[in-house]
Amino acid sequence: MTSTTTRDRRPLTALVTANYLSWIGNTMTLVAVPLYVLQISSSATEAGAAGFANALPMIVAGLAGGVIADRVGPKRTSVVADLAAGACMAAVPLLHGTVGLALPALMALLFLRTLADAPGAAARLALLPRVTARGQVRSDTANSLFASAQRVAFVVGPPLAALMAGLTGPTAVLYVDAGTFLASALLIMAVPGGEPAARSRKAEPGDTAEPAGARAGLLREVTEGARYILRTPVLAAIISVVVCTNFLDDALTPVVLPVYSRELLGGERAVGLLLAANGIGAVVGSFAYAPASRRLLANRWATFVGCFALICAARLAMVAEPGLWIMLAITFAIGLASGPVNPLVTGVVERSTPPDALGRVWGAVMAMAFAAAPVGIFATGWLAQNIGLRPTLGLFGGLYVLLICYVVRNRPLRGLAGPVEAGTRVAEDAATTG
Repeated sequence: MTSTTTRDRRPLTALVTANYLSWIGNTMTLVAVPLYVLQISSSATEAGAAGFANALPMIVAGLAGGVIADRVGPKRTSVVADLAAGACMAAVPLLHGTVGLALPALMALLFLRTLADAPGAAARLALLPRVTARGQVRSDTANSLFASAQRVAFVVGPPLAALMAGLTGPTAVLYVDAGTFLASALLIMAVPGGEPAARSRKAEPGDTAEPAGARAGLLREVTEGARYILRTPVLAAIISVVVCTNFLDDALTPVVLPVYSRELLGGERAVGLLLAANGIGAVVGSFAYAPASRRLLANRWATFVGCFALICAARLAMVAEPGLWIMLAITFAIGLASGPVNPLVTGVVERSTPPDALGRVWGAVMAMAFAAAPVGIFATGWLAQNIGLRPTLGLFGGLYVLLICYVVRNRPLRGLAGPVEAGTRVAEDAATTG
């Protein structure tokens, strides 16, 4: 289908900017919340409990949020979610400075903040293919810009939050996070369209969503995204790989690098350098994917295999326990190789999912990914404590080898070597009619 609309990149710019603001605010909160709790209570246990309350709702909220985005439209869902999350975040320092804020109330507000924020994240992902087509931008370019927000945020947000907390106190950082939610909501309001996809186009053969008025119950809709992933071979394969890599990789920052720095590099000072190298590598890799996907990384299957092969080689090189300079190169390489993965996966999900099911599918993806991460972090910490860091690194490197063998031999994933254009029609049709 040839688009008859004029090219308008302002909605894409607004959506990408809103995503950057949201992610930067979230990463600043990761630092500000424990500092705030330690300031008012000096209890590490309470700081940990607050962080747990902030992260706990992601699994359930992602599933339910995807259903909401498909039912009421991704634009409305994103705006309401941002406003609700911002209100919860602003209430923390406001109540603390007026009537006081006990720990249970703080945990409740943090829980509600994340409960509101997760649907907004799924909704922005559901909006992305529409504004990409409206702007007549290559999907790989748009996905790269969008996914880079997370990488940039983890480089910029935490040090910025620590600096602000040192100068003005952590309460100011919490207000900044609330402000990022408000700014995100205002930006999304400026995005045209965004109504539920099922209302803006005729049903296509093979679509899983039921017509309006004959919707399934909420519980069934919550699981529809997961069922659709399992019934679609390429999605089942690529999401299973994402879940496994979240299990294997998410412990790198909170467990592996701090333990490695303390045991082998003479103290915790080196961990900041290693984290910076990893973050910078991820930013470079994520941004570089857009131009590289035209030719150098045009074969998505080869890119997928190559990224994981580089990560695997770097993880196995850590078993040799190299010194600081080599470790800086290793952590940079891990970040560089991980950069293209998110935009690549985003493109596969977009091209394999009907627009009226994108919210539910993204909700299921987020829930699966968030469920795997804490399990992997706990397992890595337990193994490092009980069998040692080197055996743990060797074990996880071996698991990566098995994962690469699966990617190489999986037939649906090998199909990613084909041309991209064949799968873009559904998303483009929805965007030009919405």
